[in-house]
Amino acid sequence: MKKIILLSLFTFILQHIYSQRYLTPVFDASDITKNIAYGSALTYQNINKQLKLDFYEPKNDIITKRPLIIYMHGGGFTDTNQTKSFPHIAMFCDSFARRGYTVASIDYRLDTSISNRAIINAMHDARAAVRFFKANAALYKIDTTKIFLGGESAGAITALSVNYINKTSELAYPPVAPYSKDNTVEGASGNPGYSSKTKATLCMCGGTKTVLNDPVFDTTAMEPFDPALFQLHGTSDPLIPLPYALEVATRAKNIGIPQEFHPLLGATHCPWFYTLPSWQAYLDTLVNYTSIYIYKDLLITGIEDTQNKKIIRLYPNPFSSSTTIETSDNFNNLTLTIFNLNGQQVKEIKNISGSGFTLYRDNLASGLYFMRLTQDSKLVLMDKLAIDN
Repeated sequence: MKKIILLSLFTFILQHIYSQRYLTPVFDASDITKNIAYGSALTYQNINKQLKLDFYEPKNDIITKRPLIIYMHGGGFTDTNQTKSFPHIAMFCDSFARRGYTVASIDYRLDTSISNRAIINAMHDARAAVRFFKANAALYKIDTTKIFLGGESAGAITALSVNYINKTSELAYPPVAPYSKDNTVEGASGNPGYSSKTKATLCMCGGTKTVLNDPVFDTTAMEPFDPALFQLHGTSDPLIPLPYALEVATRAKNIGIPQEFHPLLGATHCPWFYTLPSWQAYLDTLVNYTSIYIYKDLLITGIEDTQNKKIIRLYPNPFSSSTTIETSDNFNNLTLTIFNLNGQQVKEIKNISGSGFTLYRDNLASGLYFMRLTQDSKLVLMDKLAIDN
């Protein structure tokens, strides 16, 4: 709990240390367009349902090609009380829009139970949402190479299904009736003719099974070169226990899919859920971890650094005694600064030059830190740094 509050505090302090689009809020507000129709599909009751989304974008933004996050609410594929406009969902979307992203919170078809039909229908709807923005990229000012698909709980399972189910043979999973009548990968929820693949999966409290042992995702569907994977999961999750989330992370790591897994110690299922104890602090943690991950993916490990045109990597991380920071080209006069979770500077190294250098632990205690690299007061890299015992 203390770490969560301190992490939230650090986010606030960081905004005063350096303001950077995609990493910290640089816009005062977002513009919201609600209930945009992105497709339609038949429900399990054989009723045609119009699928809608809420679209968030930075207010008065002049950029014409912006990254997009598509986010899906939870609710076990059945809970009609959880919607695209639920308070913490709206806050999540607004926070990223003020960082410079476009964000879409979508609804999708719900069902009567967790089943093959429910998960496949939700997957088809989410794919239609991705295709909608690729079809209308100019209108919504979307960079279609930088679309991130994520969600929480059922939304996370849906995101896993979209990005890792590629074959009709994989649609038989989960083997739980009732079964979907549409056995195509892409589905028929709208906007055909465009790819539904995205750059990365943001899996918040999702996994392979529920606590009732209901199967919800088959990791064998994951293949090398599939989209990258980012996971955030409470270690005391009573609905999708931690081992079921680790199964996804392990599969990704074993086959070479870039992945990050962040456990929230002692946290329950989706602890940022509106009205849960400390939900606001957990929501800050969710936004902070996710924004740093996507920022790195956009500007550092995502082939291009739009400021410096250089690629940087940090390994190993976590580390015990030392770690290596390596670049694709030479830098001059870099400054490395490390902050603890209180936002206090604990280490600084100036006048770093060359294509790489070794960072030694020295007297730093084990724990989580934030590392910042700057050149001539311009941000080059912002990353989490973890030190083991």
